Amino acid sequence: MAWDPKYPAFGVIKIDKDKVHLYSSRDNYHTLTVGKPITNAVWAGNFLNVTLADGKVRRYSSRDSFSTI
Repeated sequence: MAWDPKYPAFGVIKIDKDKVHLYSSRDNYHTLTVGKPITNAVWAGNFLNVTLADGKVRRYSSRDSFSTI
């Protein structure tokens, strides 16, 4: 299942060590647990690109599906 369009439309992301908080409004967010230290996370259209501390980039098409690019 793809991301709900409200997450990339709102566009706010907060990194918390090995987790990413994806906001859909000022007070509502979904937590994505990556399990590895994160250095950056950014929306690229309807994909979430997460850069890990080891230099790898995971491209999430949904909260359950990612590919390493």
